[in-house]
Amino acid sequence: MAMNQSRIRCAAISYRQGFVEVLPNIHAGLVNLETWRLNPEVDANCKVLADDIVTSNTELEMTVAEAEKLVEMLQAAIRVAVASPRKP
Repeated sequence: MAMNQSRIRCAAISYRQGFVEVLPNIHAGLVNLETWRLNPEVDANCKVLADDIVTSNTELEMTVAEAEKLVEMLQAAIRVAVASPRKP
């Protein structure tokens, strides 16, 4: 599976690395959220998600109201994370 602009690479902690993808209208009027967790021994900079490096995935369909609530929750978590930056 090739990378695209709807996918975000998450690799801040190697044993929790993976990708998040958000797409509209896989099912009409819904927002599709899919995640892939990668083997921690794999370089998360890979350009293709091969089956042998993906350890799990989840796909959810959200209503617009659910997606808006997720955005609010992410924004609240961002505010907390910004107030307590990561130590190197």
